[in-house]
Amino acid sequence: MENIDISTLSVSMEDIINSLPDIISSKVVLDENKNIIELHILSNNNRNPKQISRDVQSALAAKFGISVDHKKISIAQVAFNESPINSFRLIIDSINYSTIGNIAEITVNLKKGDELYEGRATGANSTMNTYRLIASATLDCIHKLLNVSNSFVVEDIERITLAKQDVITIAISFITAYQEELLVGCAIIRKNEKESIVKATLDAINRRIVTFNN
Repeated sequence: MENIDISTLSVSMEDIINSLPDIISSKVVLDENKNIIELHILSNNNRNPKQISRDVQSALAAKFGISVDHKKISIAQVAFNESPINSFRLIIDSINYSTIGNIAEITVNLKKGDELYEGRATGANSTMNTYRLIASATLDCIHKLLNVSNSFVVEDIERITLAKQDVITIAISFITAYQEELLVGCAIIRKNEKESIVKATLDAINRRIVTFNN
Protein backbone atom coordinates (compact mmCIF):
# COMPACT_ATOMS: atom_id res chain seq x y z
CA MET A 1 0.00 0.00 0.00
CA GLU A 2 3.09 2.23 0.04
CA ASN A 3 2.48 3.51 -3.49
CA ILE A 4 -1.20 4.33 -2.97
CA ASP A 5 -2.15 7.83 -1.83
CA ILE A 6 -4.44 8.29 1.17
CA SER A 7 -7.47 9.39 -0.85
CA THR A 8 -7.27 6.45 -3.27
CA LEU A 9 -6.74 3.98 -0.44
CA SER A 10 -9.73 5.23 1.55
CA VAL A 11 -11.97 4.99 -1.54
CA SER A 12 -10.72 1.44 -2.22
CA MET A 13 -11.53 0.46 1.35
CA GLU A 14 -14.99 2.04 1.11
CA ASP A 15 -15.69 0.13 -2.11
CA ILE A 16 -14.91 -3.18 -0.38
CA ILE A 17 -16.98 -2.28 2.69
CA ASN A 18 -19.94 -1.10 0.59
CA SER A 19 -20.01 -4.44 -1.23
CA LEU A 20 -20.75 -6.32 2.01
CA PRO A 21 -24.29 -7.50 2.84
CA ASP A 22 -26.63 -4.95 4.45
CA ILE A 23 -24.20 -2.00 4.18
CA ILE A 24 -25.57 1.09 2.46
CA SER A 25 -22.55 3.40 2.62
CA SER A 26 -19.30 3.96 4.49
CA LYS A 27 -16.64 6.57 5.22
CA VAL A 28 -13.03 5.67 6.02
CA VAL A 29 -10.81 8.29 7.68
CA LEU A 30 -7.04 7.63 7.51
CA ASP A 31 -4.15 9.39 9.23
CA GLU A 32 -0.96 10.43 7.42
CA ASN A 33 0.48 6.94 7.95
CA LYS A 34 -2.57 5.36 6.26
CA ASN A 35 -3.89 3.93 9.51
CA ILE A 36 -7.65 3.92 10.06
CA ILE A 37 -8.61 6.39 12.77
CA GLU A 38 -12.37 6.44 12.08
CA LEU A 39 -14.68 4.14 10.15
CA HIS A 40 -18.32 5.18 9.81
CA ILE A 41 -20.93 2.81 8.40
CA LEU A 42 -24.59 3.22 7.46
CA SER A 43 -26.44 -0.09 7.24
CA ASN A 44 -29.93 -1.50 7.26
CA ASN A 45 -31.23 -3.26 10.36
CA ASN A 46 -31.26 -6.81 9.03
CA ARG A 47 -28.32 -7.87 11.21
CA ASN A 48 -26.70 -7.10 14.53
CA PRO A 49 -24.07 -4.30 14.40
CA LYS A 50 -21.51 -6.69 15.90
CA GLN A 51 -21.96 -9.06 12.94
CA ILE A 52 -21.52 -6.20 10.49
CA SER A 53 -18.43 -5.00 12.35
CA ARG A 54 -16.86 -8.47 12.18
CA ASP A 55 -17.57 -8.67 8.43
CA VAL A 56 -15.87 -5.31 7.90
CA GLN A 57 -12.83 -6.36 9.94
CA SER A 58 -12.57 -9.65 8.01
CA ALA A 59 -12.92 -7.95 4.60
CA LEU A 60 -10.24 -5.33 5.32
CA ALA A 61 -7.91 -7.97 6.72
CA ALA A 62 -8.38 -10.21 3.66
CA LYS A 63 -8.04 -7.44 1.07
CA PHE A 64 -5.54 -5.04 2.65
CA GLY A 65 -3.88 -7.12 5.35
CA ILE A 66 -4.82 -4.69 8.12
CA SER A 67 -6.37 -5.19 11.54
CA VAL A 68 -9.03 -2.67 12.61
CA ASP A 69 -9.92 -2.11 16.25
CA HIS A 70 -13.69 -2.56 16.60
CA LYS A 71 -13.75 0.57 18.77
CA LYS A 72 -12.91 2.64 15.69
CA ILE A 73 -15.96 1.33 13.82
CA SER A 74 -19.21 3.25 14.29
CA ILE A 75 -22.40 1.85 12.79
CA ALA A 76 -25.68 3.69 12.24
CA GLN A 77 -28.67 1.62 11.20
CA VAL A 78 -31.87 2.56 9.39
CA ALA A 79 -35.16 0.69 9.14
CA PHE A 80 -34.43 -0.55 5.64
CA ASN A 81 -37.33 -3.04 5.80
CA GLU A 82 -39.72 -0.10 5.73
CA SER A 83 -38.19 1.40 2.60
CA PRO A 84 -40.41 1.77 -0.50
CA ILE A 85 -37.87 -0.39 -2.32
CA ASN A 86 -39.67 -3.44 -0.90
CA SER A 87 -42.79 -2.53 -2.85
CA PHE A 88 -40.68 -2.99 -5.99
CA ARG A 89 -39.37 -6.43 -5.07
CA LEU A 90 -38.46 -8.70 -7.96
CA ILE A 91 -38.66 -12.48 -7.79
CA ILE A 92 -36.42 -14.84 -9.74
CA ASP A 93 -38.67 -17.03 -11.88
CA SER A 94 -36.06 -19.00 -13.85
CA ILE A 95 -32.46 -18.98 -15.10
CA ASN A 96 -31.69 -21.00 -18.23
CA TYR A 97 -28.25 -21.82 -19.62
CA SER A 98 -27.53 -23.41 -23.00
CA THR A 99 -24.50 -23.74 -25.26
CA ILE A 100 -23.84 -24.09 -28.97
CA GLY A 101 -20.18 -24.87 -29.54
CA ASN A 102 -18.21 -22.36 -27.49
CA ILE A 103 -21.10 -19.86 -27.28
CA ALA A 104 -23.32 -19.67 -24.20
CA GLU A 105 -26.83 -18.23 -24.12
CA ILE A 106 -28.31 -17.15 -20.80
CA THR A 107 -32.00 -16.42 -20.26
CA VAL A 108 -33.17 -14.86 -16.99
CA ASN A 109 -36.84 -14.40 -16.12
CA LEU A 110 -37.89 -12.04 -13.32
CA LYS A 111 -41.38 -11.46 -11.95
CA LYS A 112 -42.83 -8.26 -10.54
CA GLY A 113 -46.29 -9.07 -9.31
CA ASP A 114 -48.06 -10.83 -12.19
CA GLU A 115 -45.69 -9.43 -14.83
CA LEU A 116 -42.87 -11.59 -16.23
CA TYR A 117 -39.76 -10.03 -17.81
CA GLU A 118 -37.23 -12.00 -19.86
CA GLY A 119 -33.63 -10.98 -20.42
CA ARG A 120 -31.05 -12.61 -22.68
CA ALA A 121 -27.29 -12.46 -23.18
CA THR A 122 -24.90 -14.47 -25.37
CA GLY A 123 -21.13 -14.75 -25.47
CA ALA A 124 -18.06 -16.91 -25.05
CA ASN A 125 -18.60 -19.92 -22.81
CA SER A 126 -15.86 -19.35 -20.22
CA THR A 127 -16.54 -19.46 -16.48
CA MET A 128 -15.96 -15.77 -15.79
CA ASN A 129 -17.74 -14.65 -18.95
CA THR A 130 -20.73 -16.80 -17.99
CA TYR A 131 -20.86 -14.84 -14.73
CA ARG A 132 -21.00 -11.63 -16.78
CA LEU A 133 -23.64 -13.06 -19.13
CA ILE A 134 -25.94 -13.97 -16.25
CA ALA A 135 -25.58 -10.46 -14.82
CA SER A 136 -26.11 -8.91 -18.27
CA ALA A 137 -29.23 -11.00 -18.87
CA THR A 138 -30.54 -9.82 -15.51
CA LEU A 139 -29.90 -6.21 -16.50
CA ASP A 140 -31.66 -6.84 -19.82
CA CYS A 141 -34.75 -7.78 -17.78
CA ILE A 142 -34.42 -4.55 -15.81
CA HIS A 143 -34.04 -2.43 -18.94
CA LYS A 144 -37.25 -3.96 -20.35
CA LEU A 145 -39.09 -3.50 -17.07
CA LEU A 146 -38.07 0.17 -16.88
CA ASN A 147 -38.40 0.76 -20.64
CA VAL A 148 -34.86 2.13 -20.89
CA SER A 149 -31.69 0.95 -22.63
CA ASN A 150 -28.03 0.73 -21.65
CA SER A 151 -28.49 2.45 -18.28
CA PHE A 152 -26.79 -0.38 -16.35
CA VAL A 153 -23.51 -1.95 -17.48
CA VAL A 154 -21.56 -4.78 -15.84
CA GLU A 155 -18.04 -3.57 -15.02
CA ASP A 156 -16.67 -6.43 -12.95
CA ILE A 157 -17.84 -9.57 -11.18
CA GLU A 158 -15.97 -11.98 -8.92
CA ARG A 159 -16.47 -15.01 -6.73
CA ILE A 160 -14.60 -14.48 -3.48
CA THR A 161 -14.28 -16.09 -0.06
CA LEU A 162 -15.28 -13.83 2.81
CA ALA A 163 -15.60 -14.93 6.43
CA LYS A 164 -15.32 -18.52 5.17
CA GLN A 165 -18.35 -17.99 2.90
CA ASP A 166 -18.36 -18.06 -0.92
CA VAL A 167 -19.71 -14.72 -2.13
CA ILE A 168 -20.52 -13.17 -5.51
CA THR A 169 -19.53 -9.50 -5.72
CA ILE A 170 -20.39 -7.27 -8.66
CA ALA A 171 -19.73 -3.71 -9.82
CA ILE A 172 -22.23 -2.07 -12.19
CA SER A 173 -22.10 1.35 -13.82
CA PHE A 174 -25.33 3.35 -13.70
CA ILE A 175 -25.22 5.76 -16.64
CA THR A 176 -27.50 8.72 -17.29
CA ALA A 177 -27.22 11.78 -19.53
CA TYR A 178 -25.84 13.70 -16.54
CA GLN A 179 -23.61 11.32 -14.60
CA GLU A 180 -22.01 7.92 -14.21
CA GLU A 181 -22.16 6.14 -10.87
CA LEU A 182 -20.58 2.88 -9.76
CA LEU A 183 -22.94 0.55 -7.90
CA VAL A 184 -21.85 -2.53 -5.98
CA GLY A 185 -23.77 -5.57 -4.80
CA CYS A 186 -23.15 -9.00 -3.38
CA ALA A 187 -24.85 -12.26 -2.47
CA ILE A 188 -23.74 -15.30 -0.50
CA ILE A 189 -23.64 -18.50 -2.56
CA ARG A 190 -25.86 -20.91 -0.66
CA LYS A 191 -26.86 -23.61 -3.18
CA ASN A 192 -27.26 -22.14 -6.66
CA GLU A 193 -24.36 -20.05 -7.98
CA LYS A 194 -26.33 -18.67 -10.95
CA GLU A 195 -29.14 -17.52 -8.66
CA SER A 196 -26.60 -15.80 -6.42
CA ILE A 197 -25.25 -13.87 -9.42
CA VAL A 198 -28.76 -12.61 -10.21
CA LYS A 199 -29.30 -11.67 -6.55
CA ALA A 200 -25.98 -9.80 -6.39
CA THR A 201 -26.92 -7.90 -9.57
CA LEU A 202 -30.29 -6.90 -8.14
CA ASP A 203 -28.65 -5.97 -4.83
CA ALA A 204 -26.42 -3.49 -6.68
CA ILE A 205 -29.20 -1.73 -8.61
CA ASN A 206 -32.25 -1.96 -6.33
CA ARG A 207 -32.04 1.59 -5.03
CA ARG A 208 -31.80 2.98 -8.57
CA ILE A 209 -34.81 0.94 -9.73
CA VAL A 210 -36.93 2.87 -7.23
CA THR A 211 -35.65 6.13 -8.76
CA PHE A 212 -36.89 5.09 -12.20
CA ASN A 213 -40.23 3.87 -10.84
CA ASN A 214 -41.11 7.11 -9.04
